Amino acid sequence: MITLIEALNYRCLKYIQQSLGPFQALVGPNASGKTTFLDVVAFLGKLVSEGLDAAVHDRTSNFEDLLWRRSGNGFELAIEASIPEEKRQLLPEKEYDTIRYEISLGTSPATGEIEIGNEKVLLKKGETLR
Repeated sequence: MITLIEALNYRCLKYIQQSLGPFQALVGPNASGKTTFLDVVAFLGKLVSEGLDAAVHDRTSNFEDLLWRRSGNGFELAIEASIPEEKRQLLPEKEYDTIRYEISLGTSPATGEIEIGNEKVLLKKGETLR
């Protein structure tokens, strides 16, 4: 189960860090970022399954469209999920209960090409730090 979504400078989201439970209601006025918030998960899914170009080009032909206020040169996304018990049993250290995936994307200063700046996958123990 997804337990946290985080975004920095992604589309209309300057910064958001939202914990999630088993049931979550997403409400707000039109154009307040509800769809963009959900798109963090969709973007990461596309990125992991089909690659950077597919994730970006599914949304826009201009990378600047994905930046908060169309400024800066990149954005960061992160997602955390609880590890199912049957999968935890396969880990050498079974106290890990959460996985966190973080990525920063931007344009290369040298080439102007879209690139992955940093990418991390972390296993976390016990109560997740938020």
